[in-house]
Amino acid sequence: MTQTLVIKKHDKVIFEAKIINIPIKEDVLIKKSIELFDDDDPCIIHQSYVAKEFAQKLLDLFGDQTQLEGKHYVDELSFLDFTDIETLSFELKG
Repeated sequence: MTQTLVIKKHDKVIFEAKIINIPIKEDVLIKKSIELFDDDDPCIIHQSYVAKEFAQKLLDLFGDQTQLEGKHYVDELSFLDFTDIETLSFELKG
């Protein structure tokens, strides 16, 4: 997962980093950690594993594309720690 994810809002970059570092809502991270590990206070290992799961979910949405419009994937991207996904665009580099 060495790809870089660029998230833009109205052509302004608001996030650019390796896809594994995507901002995930804390309550979603904890819920997934409970589901996978029965851990409601996830250690860094569990947090990293859950982040990798969500990064893979995002990569799967891209398929063979390099760009996505949030407005088409609002429900699928609801785990991201952004309140206005429908206004965001996503670009995968590398």
